[in-house]
Amino acid sequence: PAGPARPARVCRRGHARDRRRKRNASTADAMAPKGKGKAKAAPAPAAAFSAVPTLDEACALLLKNEPAPFREATETLFTILKNITAKPDEAVFRRLKRANAALSAKVFGAKGGVRFLRAVGFVEEGAGDEAAFVLPAAVGAEQLAAGKAALKAAVKQFSHVQEALRTAENEAAAQKLRDLRDLSKQNNSKRDAATAGEKDAIKAEIAAERFEWERQRDPTNFK
Repeated sequence: PAGPARPARVCRRGHARDRRRKRNASTADAMAPKGKGKAKAAPAPAAAFSAVPTLDEACALLLKNEPAPFREATETLFTILKNITAKPDEAVFRRLKRANAALSAKVFGAKGGVRFLRAVGFVEEGAGDEAAFVLPAAVGAEQLAAGKAALKAAVKQFSHVQEALRTAENEAAAQKLRDLRDLSKQNNSKRDAATAGEKDAIKAEIAAERFEWERQRDPTNFK
């Protein structure tokens, strides 16, 4: 009968192994750190912000300048691009020193000036007195043409905005003048009415005095 007993032992051994696995799994679960919920997945890394702005972004900032700084900045930027277009191999036109007083006043100090240079393709190199914006040779005529077109569009838009502001200011001034005229007419009417009343009162007083004088001259008048 040894033959039939062997499968029973094998079966018991299999059950024992299953029980050990369950105990081990329960122990591992008990030792695992407990939290309020499932562990949150790490957030996906945000897309890196591009340090190179677009021409539209740069021009939007240029439009925030007052008329004089806007004119100086756009004219200077256009001249820079025009010179590079005319002589693309001239390094002097492709390198703008930070220490340059004229550029500092007209471009670097204007809103959107530096951003526009970066949008065209200029990169900043060096430090201190050697710091400069340099246009790499890879930036060609197509990008320069796009920059000039963007400047022309910005100048046109700025002119429209300024014209609208002048129109609004003129209308406001005209309305203020009309209001002052209306107020003056009202004051004149009140003054005329007051003057007429004063004249009537004076006439009545003169008439009363004359009547009294005539009555006193006539001894028979007992009015």
